[in-house]
Amino acid sequence: MPLYSLFIVRPFGIKGGFDFDLVESALIRPALAKLEARHGIRVTGGTTGEIVKQGNIRTDMFRQLVVSDLVIADVSIHNANVFYELGIRHGLQQRHTVLLRSEVDDKNSYPFDLQSDRYFLYDREKLADGVDRLAETLRLSLADPGKDSPVFQQLPKLRPHARSELIPAPADFQEEIARAVSTRDVGKLRLMAQELDGLEWRTEGLRLVGNAQFMLKANHGARVTFEALREVDPNDLLANQRLGTIYQRLSRTAPETDRADLLTRSDLAVKQALAAAGNGVDRAEAQALLGSNAKTRWIDECRAAAPASLARQALRSAHLQNALDAYLGAMRHRLDRHYPAINVLALLKIQAALAAAEPQVWQARFEGNDDAARALQQRTRTADRVAALLELALDRDPVVGRPADLDDWGKSSIAELVLLTRPDDEERVRAAYVGALSSADQFTVEATRRNLEVFQHLELFEPATSAALQEVASLHPAVDPPPPQRVVLFTGHMVDRLGRPHPRFPRTERAEQIAQQMIRKALEEESNLGPISLALAGGACGADILFHEAAAAAGIDHKVWLALPPDRFQVTSVQHGGPSWVERFSQLRATAAARVLQDAESMPLWLAEHGGYDVWQRNNLWMMFTALSLQASHLTLIALFNPVLDADGPGGTRHLLQEARKHQFKVVELDARELLG
Repeated sequence: MPLYSLFIVRPFGIKGGFDFDLVESALIRPALAKLEARHGIRVTGGTTGEIVKQGNIRTDMFRQLVVSDLVIADVSIHNANVFYELGIRHGLQQRHTVLLRSEVDDKNSYPFDLQSDRYFLYDREKLADGVDRLAETLRLSLADPGKDSPVFQQLPKLRPHARSELIPAPADFQEEIARAVSTRDVGKLRLMAQELDGLEWRTEGLRLVGNAQFMLKANHGARVTFEALREVDPNDLLANQRLGTIYQRLSRTAPETDRADLLTRSDLAVKQALAAAGNGVDRAEAQALLGSNAKTRWIDECRAAAPASLARQALRSAHLQNALDAYLGAMRHRLDRHYPAINVLALLKIQAALAAAEPQVWQARFEGNDDAARALQQRTRTADRVAALLELALDRDPVVGRPADLDDWGKSSIAELVLLTRPDDEERVRAAYVGALSSADQFTVEATRRNLEVFQHLELFEPATSAALQEVASLHPAVDPPPPQRVVLFTGHMVDRLGRPHPRFPRTERAEQIAQQMIRKALEEESNLGPISLALAGGACGADILFHEAAAAAGIDHKVWLALPPDRFQVTSVQHGGPSWVERFSQLRATAAARVLQDAESMPLWLAEHGGYDVWQRNNLWMMFTALSLQASHLTLIALFNPVLDADGPGGTRHLLQEARKHQFKVVELDARELLG
């Protein structure tokens, strides 16, 4: 569901015969409710009167005017504060400002400078009559990528400030992302993206989370994050750039029926990025992404071709020339960017080699043989120039260059440059790839391997290609396990604390045996449907530990997700069960991998605005998003649950059951009332 932040600019109370509090409660709020009910568009926020944080209210007001996705301003009367705030909004944001005014006969009742602007007119005596129309007006305004600010309309080259400059994400939020990245906790990142809902710096937070997911190649989660960004602003440059790459990545492992759609989505996202790109860097990146998509289509064609006709089809393919043209376009924007240049060099070399192998196919593209030969010579000369350019761009020139702190992809480009310019120097090529990939990230390794496999498939640049692939395989064996088929998430009641007024999991051997049998049977039935790749649960005394013991007995890989560090978790969720449960918890920790959500029961400061949200709710969502991030073909939640008794707290079994149903888990409920006899 698209989520937008709102700031309402209006007078307060009764002014000039208008009850502006009533206008909000009887017109604006019902329109927002209809917008969510009818169109699935959620808008949250209010006026300065709802800002309850300590601090300067003017600071909060200025920030809301600039960073809110939508501003509704009621200009029915001459109110200095309203016009002052509206002027700030028009001067600093280009779109999504909706003006309201009551229907009046006197045109002089609103300023001359605003008389040419569009308004939503409402009848202050019949506010309910305007609800449907206002809901539709808001929907159309949010969907319109055009400018409604007269300032930005009259000054077309003016650009709004980046939100990150105005309202950065808190330091502890950024630190939590860094920790999640270091442990590759993609479930935590998906959790944090959802937790941003309702926070005024949500957009900047989504950028940080999305970039972390992108770096970890958590493509499904990154897609959700950047699509959420693009729902707020379809022209968001970063979102479209990232989605262009993400859709392409997803296409590589997608079923054949989905590949074409994902590549088309990628092209559309990149073209949207091109439309919003202002400087050479952004335009170069977008053009290079178009080149990458065309190259992907060309590679698919090559892999599908019969060996006898491979060279002919590879040379004849329109995608080869489309890829070369797009990468050349990227080079024209920024000659100092090595990524498009190395692709231009590779494609020119490939084209020349294929033309030499299939001269008739090459000559058929031109009026005469002389033209074909001339075009081939031109490409050869251009390839030499691009190779020289890369020596400079990659700081390899002995006079101009100097030792550069290149990223992993830059180092890989150096290795490919050596291969393309010295294909007979096998040892030098080996050394180049060892130097480039010894500590490279997974994305660079896979992209490098993919390029080399294309060369090998076309039987080009040997013996260097085979030598390079040997080094890549030695350094980074190709391990790309398929996604798990069946993942089981578990939740259930803890053993009752002493003195609990309404028993739920009695502290008796009989109750434990019944729970154990129910859990084992549920796991067995789920296993009969297909092998369980992974089982996830907490570690509390009672149902959680019984589940892990049952998974271990069945030979199922199981992992423990703890809300708090083990020593603190033991105090809060294990110790009250008695010494035997503490011992079993210790054995569980020794035999199953465990992860910890956070260091203390108190919530991180960046989540302070989310009242009523605690570590136990957060832990439930963390486990659920971890299961979702695995992209299993089957997701099941098994819950040992008493549906009659209320949960002890907001983060109990009932909460996870509700959330899992929202996210389309198959739910298997085990009736915990059987434990009561």
